[in-house]
Amino acid sequence: MKNVYIKVKGIIKKDDRYLVLKRWVDDRIPDPFVWEFIDGQIEHGEAPDEGVLRQIREQIGVEGTIEKIEYTWSQMLGDTQCVGIAYLCSIEAEDDSFEMSEEYGGFEWIKREEFPYYIENRYVLNDLEKAVL
Repeated sequence: MKNVYIKVKGIIKKDDRYLVLKRWVDDRIPDPFVWEFIDGQIEHGEAPDEGVLRQIREQIGVEGTIEKIEYTWSQMLGDTQCVGIAYLCSIEAEDDSFEMSEEYGGFEWIKREEFPYYIENRYVLNDLEKAVL
């Protein structure tokens, strides 16, 4: 059986900084959080553009705007293929008091050169190195 799903990533930029979220992944390990951009799967019948904007609303409680598609990726996870679309997005937020979902333990606005200090996934870092942002 062939399985494929689509994942979207919202890279939010404000001036010269990018929003990263501290996501809780597992309470059975010493450091149960990882830093990441907004991301998630699209729902059945949902357009990827709609999906990334929904993820922004659900994960930080604000409306987002798509600026452009930054890059795409594809990877195999066993017999399942994940196809991804990374969007450069902006938000109109008066301050930094987001209404984050429960799975997040904080956020930071970081500069591009700080990506390697926050983002641990080497595949994401490789994609970001090639991106214009």
